[in-house]
Amino acid sequence: MNEKLSKCEHEGRTGEPAENSAPGLNDNLEFLGKQLHVQTERIGFPTPRIVTEVFSNGRVVFSKKNELAAQGFDSQEFAKVQELMRTQHLQTIREIQEKQKQILGSPAIS
Repeated sequence: MNEKLSKCEHEGRTGEPAENSAPGLNDNLEFLGKQLHVQTERIGFPTPRIVTEVFSNGRVVFSKKNELAAQGFDSQEFAKVQELMRTQHLQTIREIQEKQKQILGSPAIS
């Protein structure tokens, strides 16, 4: 599985990059033979938060949300928001990888 992160521009409703927004993070990885897409972005309405979603065949199979104010962050602090996004994104990928190791390492149930 590849932990290298690729970045894409976070776009506003108009399709243009949103001002003062951290770029979104996207990764593809395999889990038990299925392709997953992990996407993390900052969403500002109605409450600024970081959202990580895991997709399988176009459907959300897992979602994690953290409100920035609850984490003690000002949603306009670009560098801090970007670091929180990266941390949450990587943590989600590691959790998926660890779950796969647990499943593959467990003895067969008879």
